[in-house]
Amino acid sequence: MNRVVYLGLTLFMVAVPLSLAWSSLLEPAPAPLETRDSYRDKIAIEGLFAGRGTEGKQSGIPVVWFRLRNNGQRTVDEVRVHVNFLNKYGDIVHEVDFHPVHTGTYGFEKVEPLGPGDVWQMSNIRYYMPQGVPHTWKPGAVTAHVESVRFKE
Repeated sequence: MNRVVYLGLTLFMVAVPLSLAWSSLLEPAPAPLETRDSYRDKIAIEGLFAGRGTEGKQSGIPVVWFRLRNNGQRTVDEVRVHVNFLNKYGDIVHEVDFHPVHTGTYGFEKVEPLGPGDVWQMSNIRYYMPQGVPHTWKPGAVTAHVESVRFKE
């Protein structure tokens, strides 16, 4: 009888830890948390335009226009966009950062966070007017990328 009890306890002591270990192998691993660096690629820059203004105060001044689309699943409350201005040879002659999505106001309007699937867009008659763009810039020649994002907590 002692052998039966001993054998039963031995099997129990081996089987329980093995079944627990096996069940943890079958469970899917938790998804890794998305980092701000990896999320930058999910904010698309669309409709990028750069030229020289043609009307009023903007006449002859470099202007930039674009919209942003959040293709991810997180809400961001800050997006910084880096724009490079290029000369006729494709060399960078000026760089500037814009903060289209941020916590605060733009003029008198509150800037809203950019949720999943949302689009941020300037009005069709407003442009960013960067300072210090040299005369060697080739109008229209720009590149842009999302430099950083901050998740809404």
